Amino acid sequence: MKTSTTARRGRLRTAFVAAAMGASVLSGTGMAHAEGDPTAYITSDEDTIMSSQKCAGSSEEFRFRLYYSPNYSGAWVNIGHNIYDMLALKMPYTTAMPLRFCANTGSGSGQVAGNNAASAYNWYDGYSANVYYSAGYKGAYDHVGSRSGVSTLVNTRNDNRSINFSVSW
Repeated sequence: MKTSTTARRGRLRTAFVAAAMGASVLSGTGMAHAEGDPTAYITSDEDTIMSSQKCAGSSEEFRFRLYYSPNYSGAWVNIGHNIYDMLALKMPYTTAMPLRFCANTGSGSGQVAGNNAASAYNWYDGYSANVYYSAGYKGAYDHVGSRSGVSTLVNTRNDNRSINFSVSW
């Protein structure tokens, strides 16, 4: 029994699409959602300083946001990994730089984020964050649970230097 060239091409196309979809599912890189892992080890903070994601309106990789003012208002900056010291981000081949609130995002625009944040929101699924008073994840802290926020940082308002993410169950 002969099959037409068009029918064979259709079956090949269907098989190719099914194989590609299966490969993406098996590799864990499905196309629907690509949330970053804020607990992943980094060697420098260059991706935070240089990334357009830190000032994007929304981001799949930088899903934690610090705000200059209480109640999630004023200038903000998106964060996508642990930060040991917001006043001295590690950079290759240059001196350390402070993390700054994004320009043109409201009151506090362009200001240094360390020791200036008043509220925080966490859009990560399955990861919580602690905002610490001191560099190196030390001192008093405010806990920001998975998919929630703190409208006013009680323990670290305008005295915050580091952020540490952890898996939340």
